[in-house]
Amino acid sequence: MNYLKIKRIVSLVSLSILFILFSNPLQVTAKPYVIPENAYVGFEYSIFVDGKLIVLREKSYTIEKIKNPDMYVPLKLLGKLKDVNINYNIPITVSSDQGTFNIDSTNSVLFENSTYISLTNFQKFTGYKSKEDYDSKSVFLWSGSEGEKESKRLLQQLDMVSYDLQSFMGKKVYIYEGEKVGWVKELYNYESSSNIVKAVIQLNNGTIYEDLIFDNTPTSFIDYWDYETIGFYYTGKYYWANKNYLPSSNPLGHLEKVYFTSVKLKGKNLFIQAKRSNGAKQTFKLSFYDDYKSPIASGFYTVNPRTAYPGWSSNIWNKITQQKISIGMNTQQARLSWGEPERINTYNTSNLRIEQWVYGRTYLYFYNGKLESWTD
Repeated sequence: MNYLKIKRIVSLVSLSILFILFSNPLQVTAKPYVIPENAYVGFEYSIFVDGKLIVLREKSYTIEKIKNPDMYVPLKLLGKLKDVNINYNIPITVSSDQGTFNIDSTNSVLFENSTYISLTNFQKFTGYKSKEDYDSKSVFLWSGSEGEKESKRLLQQLDMVSYDLQSFMGKKVYIYEGEKVGWVKELYNYESSSNIVKAVIQLNNGTIYEDLIFDNTPTSFIDYWDYETIGFYYTGKYYWANKNYLPSSNPLGHLEKVYFTSVKLKGKNLFIQAKRSNGAKQTFKLSFYDDYKSPIASGFYTVNPRTAYPGWSSNIWNKITQQKISIGMNTQQARLSWGEPERINTYNTSNLRIEQWVYGRTYLYFYNGKLESWTD
C-alpha cells in the first residue's frame, strides 16, 4: 500500500471520528447516573418550598450505596421555583442567579424513569437552604427570610405533635366523607391542647379541608397508601366468620369458612365479595367508626378454630357453631360460642375459683373453669 493510500485512509478515519464527536456531543456525560439494583432507596419525603407543600408524583428520597449518597429531589422541582429555569435540550441545563449548570452523570441520578439531583447540588444550583425532618419524612426548602420564617413555623408546630401524626405531614390521604383525596399541608396543636390536633388538608380541587384529631387517631381520613393496598392485604385468603362481632344482618354463619375475592373501601364501609364453601358468591358490607381494619380483625378468624382444639367433641362444636352454651363447657368454648363478656367478676377461696361472666342481663357462672349455671 503506497503512502497516498495510507494518508487517504487516515484522513477518512479522522473525519469519521470528528463526525461522530460533533453529531453526538458527549452524550454519555449528558445522561444521569443510573442507580444500581443494590442501591438503598429510603423513605419517601414530602417537599415544602417556602412553607408551601409541593405536590409532585415524584418525591424526595435518601439514596445510599451509590457514588454520591445523599437526599435526592426530583429535577422537575426546579421548574416550580421562582427565578430558576430548566432547558431540557441535551445537555439539560439549569439557570439561576447562581449561574448555569449542566445536568449529567456527576450530579444527577435516574430513578424510576425520572431524573433526580442531590440536595447538595440543588442548593448549589438555586441558592436555596434546606432542613430535613426525619420524623415527618419531609424536606423544607426556602429562598429568603420569609420562606425561612414560614418553614420554621411549620417545623415548630410539628415538634408539638405526636410522632404517629407527624408521619401524615405532606402525605396523600383518603378522606372518608365524600371520598375525597388530598394532601396534609399543616399539623398543629389546637388551642394549645396536648391531645387535640388540627390537620389542614389541601384537596385535589385546591380547596381546604380541616379536621380535628383526638388522641392521636384520625377518624376522618387514612393514608392513601393504606386505601390503595386494602385489597392486597385481605383478598385471596380464607377466613372463618365470628358472628359475635358481625352485624346480625350479615348472611354468614358462625365459624363459616369463606374466601375473600375482593375487599374495597368506600367511605366508612368495607365492601367484601366472598366465596362460600358451597361455591356460592356472597357480597356484604362492614361499617366502622375509626379503624378500617377493625371489622375484619374482630369479625373473622384467620385460622380455623377447630384446628386449635382437635380434642373437642362434635357435640361441643355443633353448639358453638349455633352460638349456644351448655353446662360443663370450659371458658374457651364459651368464648368461641358467645364472644368476650362485657366484664368478669372473680371470687376465690382456698380450693375454688368462681367467675361470673356478664353478657348484658345474662350471667354465666364458672367453677374452676367449668360452666355450672347461668341466669337470664
